[in-house]
Amino acid sequence: MSDVVSAVGAMGGIANVAGKGSGVLGSIADYWGLGRALERRSRSKGVDAAVKVYESLYGIEMPEEVKDLVYAKYLTESRKQDNLIEVFSIVRDARQRKEEAGTVPQKDWLDAFEDGASHAYDDEVRALWAHLLTGEIDKPGSFSKRAIRILRDMSIHEATLFRRLCSWCIEAYFPSSKEWIPIPVTAPWISTTNADALTTSDIRELEHVGVVDRQIPGGRTKLFLKPHSTTSIRINGVPSGVNNDCDVLLCYIPEIEMTSIGIELSKLCSLGNAETDFVSTIKTMLTTSVRSMMSRM
Repeated sequence: MSDVVSAVGAMGGIANVAGKGSGVLGSIADYWGLGRALERRSRSKGVDAAVKVYESLYGIEMPEEVKDLVYAKYLTESRKQDNLIEVFSIVRDARQRKEEAGTVPQKDWLDAFEDGASHAYDDEVRALWAHLLTGEIDKPGSFSKRAIRILRDMSIHEATLFRRLCSWCIEAYFPSSKEWIPIPVTAPWISTTNADALTTSDIRELEHVGVVDRQIPGGRTKLFLKPHSTTSIRINGVPSGVNNDCDVLLCYIPEIEMTSIGIELSKLCSLGNAETDFVSTIKTMLTTSVRSMMSRM
């Protein structure tokens, strides 16, 4: 997208945002000052005015190198605001006729979000930020400031890897927490037969980001299958099940598990939408898991 097209799109977004003076989104836009962005959008007028104030105060002409710094700072801040406006526009469009619904997040949360979303230069990353804001408006407390910091620090490549990881997750219900938890279905051999699966190197990168951990004995995300029963799971939001026709308890132990932050951020992505037969893959790995458990005994 050219700078001209981008600028025109941002201007349209600002005009629409400026018109939203009420409701939850209006309150958020007012807090971030997005409605006043139109007054600051003329880059030359704003900076030239600052230069004149400087020269009036000090009685000397502002040095050219200082002018360059002022212009550079202004452009940098304008780009950040453009990013925030793009994210806000996605939320606004998704919540048409629901402007009054939901709750305005706390100010410290909004500050953290503004800092993160203003650095979102990629469309897919902006979509994640928009989903995050929508989720927090609908259900306060869904996303912690720590999760915001992790997402802010993700590179575009890391965010893409995380979305791919989520596409390779099924969901299982855990009565202890009364929630559905994503369980990665990954293994080195899968990446050799499916080009879209995560490699060991990909997993290391996500581990460094802080969204996954290597599964350890006693880890929380094991999938147990009672004898002669069907264990319920969800694949891409659709109920499914894994059968155990054996006389013994079977268990699927994933290679990795999501951290608490990873679980939070997984709410922003589609879970289990990879092109694969998850049930068959899990059944193949059940035998391996059981043998591994028995070898430790």
